[in-house]
Amino acid sequence: MVGTELFSEELVFIEQELADREALFQWFNRCMLEKDFVNESYYESILKREQQFPTGIQTPTVGVAIPHADPENLKKPFIAVVRPKRRIEFEPMGIAEGKIQAELIFMLGVLKNGDQVIALQKLMNLLTNDEAVRQLLAAHTCGEVLDIIRTNFDQSE
Repeated sequence: MVGTELFSEELVFIEQELADREALFQWFNRCMLEKDFVNESYYESILKREQQFPTGIQTPTVGVAIPHADPENLKKPFIAVVRPKRRIEFEPMGIAEGKIQAELIFMLGVLKNGDQVIALQKLMNLLTNDEAVRQLLAAHTCGEVLDIIRTNFDQSE
């Protein structure tokens, strides 16, 4: 199952102070190791995967990134939401040109490769909902972010 059960309030981070993508990955790796969600190999895996398969996406409303590591680097499935204090630059997914200034980052951690596709589809449906995205950008608490996601994430089913 790939639904809102992958989100939790402990994995929503608002106004996180991060200088760049590398700082994001280092901070997130430490956080997820402490919470016992990932293996020691996670940091290197997410760095390597992002270099090979960039995850920046520009929607009409917002710049987004959806970094993810291979399942063998995870202990438990999750989707974390990071809304950094300042935009973080990502390379664009696919053949898109230019840099993506991500204001929303969804750190994807699913244990089965097939689930990754489903999670990405649901995230893309969420991110094409302009009103939901505006609400995510304006939310003041982790609970608000989670409520918006719970209301909109499974809408494609």
